[in-house]
Amino acid sequence: MISRRIPLLIALLAWAVVGIGYPFLDIALKCRVPDSEACVWGKAYFSLTLTVSVVVLGGIAAALVYGLLIWRRKRKVGDDAA
Repeated sequence: MISRRIPLLIALLAWAVVGIGYPFLDIALKCRVPDSEACVWGKAYFSLTLTVSVVVLGGIAAALVYGLLIWRRKRKVGDDAA
């Protein structure tokens, strides 16, 4: 039972890192020149970007990581049986 929770926890961690980390990285890169138009617009729409990123990018990252971990575990079990 515990081994089934580990892929889920890792996927949730990936969701948080990607979903929350991307907007901060994006603003950091755009605001290398603080007076640039990209920096001004990035700061203005930061809350919207953060919300969409958490839902969309975080969800995609979590699904991919969870699927990969489950696939690897099933593949390992299949190799042990042969």
